Amino acid sequence: MHFGKIVKNVCYATEISANDFAQLMGLTEVEVLNLFEEKDWKSSDLKLASIALEHDFGKYFSNGFQFDFMSASKHAEFREMYITVKYPKGKEFLLKTWLDKMAAIAKVIGLQMNK
Repeated sequence: MHFGKIVKNVCYATEISANDFAQLMGLTEVEVLNLFEEKDWKSSDLKLASIALEHDFGKYFSNGFQFDFMSASKHAEFREMYITVKYPKGKEFLLKTWLDKMAAIAKVIGLQMNK
């Protein structure tokens, strides 16, 4: 799968120029044209493209690997979940590392987290 070509085709289909798309992404036109040539994109770039073009590029992943790159609607219903983690004394560094990774994943899929 070549995400550069996919995103470029969506831009073309929605009649958005590379320059306009670059402005929506907060990039330069040259950076966007280079992205169009890239087969693999970072999830953060795909999320930005999804929001900018109002197109869910997460649907191009296999069924076993789902990401929701679209922002939640202003009218979406939110729920909160609180968790408690017990860990052995001395494992604070490992816990912090694990939590940092979970927070990064949560951000990519559009979840909100409080510290």
